[in-house]
Amino acid sequence: MSYGILNPLEFRKVRILHIDQPCMHSRLLVLEATALNFILAHGEHIHIRALLPNGNRITRPFTPVMLEAEDGIVRPHLFIRLYDNELSASLERLQAGDHVMLRGPIRTHVDLTHAFSSNLCVLVAGGSGIAPIFQALQFAHINSSYKNKQMVVLHCARNEQALWLSSLIKHLQADMPHLAYHTFVSHTQRLSESLLHQVLADYNRENAQAIVCGPGTFNEDVSCWLNNIGIKHAQLL
Repeated sequence: MSYGILNPLEFRKVRILHIDQPCMHSRLLVLEATALNFILAHGEHIHIRALLPNGNRITRPFTPVMLEAEDGIVRPHLFIRLYDNELSASLERLQAGDHVMLRGPIRTHVDLTHAFSSNLCVLVAGGSGIAPIFQALQFAHINSSYKNKQMVVLHCARNEQALWLSSLIKHLQADMPHLAYHTFVSHTQRLSESLLHQVLADYNRENAQAIVCGPGTFNEDVSCWLNNIGIKHAQLL
């Protein structure tokens, strides 16, 4: 099978067309690729490799989102949270015209088909974890078997500016009548077990499925809260 410019077995250079800063401590990289030569199925991501100043290489997973770029072409967009570590420092130095080393597609263990087949699918995203969650929503939106399923998205971020993809998710709601979308920002209303229970109180949670994507401690907390309110099947990304 051809993946265009991607190769799951080797890293390849891809040029950065444009860089935005959606909020503090973040970067949005628009790559010089299209939906025709940058092929990812639902549940797939890529690896990015950075060369550190000491000569070492570091590799981390990222999920690109295919969106229309400023030139009107659908291109991969990479939302990157910047932390106090060597990888973030390397990515922060990148400029338009530079190249990133990446390989893929890399398959995850999450079975979206199984999650969307349940009576209720709960999707919880923390920070840049919204990228694979949005990828899942795109998959459901174009698939008639899942488009009308009951889904609840809980989108958590540091502040309103960090709620990347919020407007696009609201746009999907117009075409997905049973999609509910809730946002939580740290400085006003941080997600908690009680708030999670409040959001899902009116739903039938029997046999419900959840997909959670965020930092490690976020995933652990949310998985525990879901279990406590009766959602025993949570897949963590």
